[in-house]
Amino acid sequence: MATQKMTVERWLEITLSNLREQVIKQKVRDTDELLDSIKGQLVAAADGDVERLSIAYALYGKFADMGVGRGMGAGVRKSNSAYTKIRDAKGQLYRYSRKKRQWYSKEMGRQTMRLSTLLSEFYGDTMIAMAQDAVPGTVEINL
Repeated sequence: MATQKMTVERWLEITLSNLREQVIKQKVRDTDELLDSIKGQLVAAADGDVERLSIAYALYGKFADMGVGRGMGAGVRKSNSAYTKIRDAKGQLYRYSRKKRQWYSKEMGRQTMRLSTLLSEFYGDTMIAMAQDAVPGTVEINL
């Protein structure tokens, strides 16, 4: 029988793999820094119960997921001539417009729901087994 730790470890492996696939699929990889920064950590107690689960990635991945960011180098202000090389009078970029690349939010929504399903099945099976162990060999009902 699978333990909670084994279930969550397998879920974490699959989730990290899926997140890396989404970074590639959504083309959020200018330098592969984001792809290399996706890491997961699972901390479990001695009895096999999971105490903490964390997924970490580079901060700019969050902004790419939301489709936001300044798109300018450090020190560029409206008063500088460098600003007009990058943006028009309305502040829109000349080169490209930003768009959401939801590599994280959609995938984590799916995976979080999957983890909740897996754990509810796990705890349901555990509770049934505990109840069966607690019931004596014979049950007598007097009416």
